[in-house]
This record gives sequence, structure tokens and C-alpha cells, in this order.
Amino acid sequence: RRCDIPNEAEYGAYISMTSILGRMATYSGQEIKWADSLASQIRISPVETFHSFTDTPPVVPNADMTYTIPMPGVTKVL
Repeated sequence: RRCDIPNEAEYGAYISMTSILGRMATYSGQEIKWADSLASQIRISPVETFHSFTDTPPVVPNADMTYTIPMPGVTKVL
């Protein structure tokens, strides 16, 4: 109404990080603190190594065409 251009970038960044934090907590089976999640060095997908859509993806199915399931308490997230 005031002709302001909406800028929801910060809100969107917090929402995205909240979903990532939820995934980390679910996969680890632990309570994860916000600062710890931001400091995590785990890379799900090293995007800088991809050069085209024909590159091998970072996660591929097993021989029986299923994917490894994250296990709480086993899967490393931090």
C-alpha cells in the first residue's frame, strides 16, 4: 500500500535453513542447535564438481535400484 517493494529474502533464507535443520535432526536422531547446523561441514551435493547434466549424480541407487536410507544416530550430519 505504501508502494514499497517487498523483500522477503531474509525470511526465505530462515525458512530454508529451518527445513535443513529439521532434516539434520531427523537424520541424526539428535537435537541440533542452529549455530551447529550453520557450522556443519557436511556436503550433501558438492555443486562445484558438476559441469553438465550428464555428470554422475552424488547419490546413485544401489544394485537393486533402491537408495540408502538415512538412519537416526548413524547418519553423520555435523
